Amino acid sequence: MSVPLTGNYKICNVHYNSNQVFDLQVGGHNPVLPIVGRRDAKFKSYQTQIFVNWTLQVVGDPLPEFKGKIVRLINVKTGTYAQPKEETPSIGEHVVGAPGVADWLLCPTNIIGQYSIQTPDGEFACALLQRMDYTPVQLEPVDDEDPTQLWRFCPI
Repeated sequence: MSVPLTGNYKICNVHYNSNQVFDLQVGGHNPVLPIVGRRDAKFKSYQTQIFVNWTLQVVGDPLPEFKGKIVRLINVKTGTYAQPKEETPSIGEHVVGAPGVADWLLCPTNIIGQYSIQTPDGEFACALLQRMDYTPVQLEPVDDEDPTQLWRFCPI
């Protein structure tokens, strides 16, 4: 199975019927901002939608033992990259938008159109553990059966 092409997308969590999107929580002047789940229905105007738009940039192939592609997720409005908060990823670590370039392993699942967003070593995946708005997207051990770790890329 393939991954989406380079382009602009809303990234929607599968577990919540695409109602929770990958959102850069803005505010203040901090260059490192949390990435949270937020209900898509709350975005009524263009001004509030711009932080949920992400550029998926396909940059290469992973090591042979992994399926998928190496990608970057870049917030369209801020130009920041989705990445683990700390240099060495760990369980429960929050995912943030920050200026440094960061790569992810985007892996297709057994269900067409659903993907796991993983650290390049395939150890951790982005998960949204609750449906509540502003729940941080965090890293959890990869589990292909966990719907909180599955995402759709919805073209914008």
